[in-house]
Amino acid sequence: MLVERGKLERVRRSVNFPVLAVAVFTLVACGRPIRSTPPIEPRGDWPTLLGNAQRAGYATETVPAAPEEVWRSNVGRGLLTPVLVEGPVLIASTANRMVVTLNTETGERYWDRRLSGSVTGGVVRGGQRIFAATDDREGKAYALLLERGRTVWDRTIGAAAFPPLIVDDAVYFVTERGRVIALEIREGKERWRVDVSGAPTSTPVPHRESVLVATARDTLYRIDRSSGKILARAALPATVSAAPALVEDTVYLPLQSGDVVAYQLPELEELWRAPFGAPILAAPVVGPDGSLYVLNRDAELWRVRVGARAGEKLASLNGAARASLAATRDRLLVGRLDGKLFLLDMEGRVLWERDFDDSIVAPVTVADGAIYVPLLRGTIVKLR
Repeated sequence: MLVERGKLERVRRSVNFPVLAVAVFTLVACGRPIRSTPPIEPRGDWPTLLGNAQRAGYATETVPAAPEEVWRSNVGRGLLTPVLVEGPVLIASTANRMVVTLNTETGERYWDRRLSGSVTGGVVRGGQRIFAATDDREGKAYALLLERGRTVWDRTIGAAAFPPLIVDDAVYFVTERGRVIALEIREGKERWRVDVSGAPTSTPVPHRESVLVATARDTLYRIDRSSGKILARAALPATVSAAPALVEDTVYLPLQSGDVVAYQLPELEELWRAPFGAPILAAPVVGPDGSLYVLNRDAELWRVRVGARAGEKLASLNGAARASLAATRDRLLVGRLDGKLFLLDMEGRVLWERDFDDSIVAPVTVADGAIYVPLLRGTIVKLR
C-alpha cells in the first residue's frame, strides 16, 4: 500500500494539473466537430417569419401525395418556430439556446452554436448570414455566418421574443421593454431606437418605407424605417395574438378575442373586423388566389375571400392548435398540439393525416418536394 501511494505521489508531481484541466475543458467545450455547410446559392433571402409579409414563403412548393418518413433528428429542446431550408442546409433554433444546421438529405449535423439565451422567436436569413435574438434578460442580437456558425457581430438589445425583420441593409428587432431597434446589417451598428407603449406582440411588418409594430397596449404603430420616427398610430380593439399578414396596402391582424381586424395603409384606417370562433395563435397566411386563411386555437380553419369582410369556416379538425399553419401552391398544412399533421386542399377537405409522438407547435416547412415537421421536444422529421 505504501508503494502504491508513493507511485501515485510521483505521478501527481509529474502532471501539470493546470494544463490537464485546460485540455479536459477544451475537449468538453468542443463537443461535436464543426463541419462547414456546403456552398449554397440562395434563391432569395428569408427576411421574416414564413418568408414574407404574406406568410406565404412556400407558395411555389408542392406537397407529396403519400409521403413517407426519410429521417428524424434531434436538435434540442423547444422547437417553437419553423425551420429554414435552403438547398442542402436546414437551420433550426431552439428554446435551449441552440442554433443548429443539418444536412437535408441525411439529417446529420453540420454545426451548432449555443447563444446567450433562448431563441424562441426563430431566425431569419439574409444571403450567407443568419440573424437571431435571445429572450433572456440581457437579450442579444446575433449575426452568424451560415458556413460554420461564426459570430459576425452581436449586440445587447434586451429580451426579444420575436424574430427580426430584414429590409434592404438593416435588420429590425422588437424587445419586451417596448423598443424597436434598427441595426445596420453589415456590422450591427445601431441606426436608431424608438420606445413604444407596451411590449410588442409580434414581429415587425414591412410596408413601403415604414415598419408596422403592434403592442400589448393594443396599439398599432407605423414607424419610418430610415429615422425611427413614429408616423401614425391606431388603437386596436384587442391584443394582437400572432404575426399579421400584409396584402398590398391592407394589413390583417389576428386578435386574442378571436377576431381578425383589417387596416388600410398608410392611414391605419379600420376597414373591417370579423369573428373567427376562438383566439388566433397562428399567423394568417395568404393563398395563391389572394384569399386569407386563418387557423384558430380550436383547430378550425377559416377563409376570407378577396374582397370579403368576413370569414367562412372550411374545416373543424377537432382539437387544439397553436401556430402550425402553412400554405403551399395548392395545399394547406395544419398541425395540432396532440401531434397530428393534416394536409388539406384549399377548400378544407382533408387529403391525409399523420400522427407524431409529440406536439406540433410551429408551422411545418415545405421545400423541394419534402415536408419538415418540427416537434416540440426537439425532433425534426423529414417526409417525402
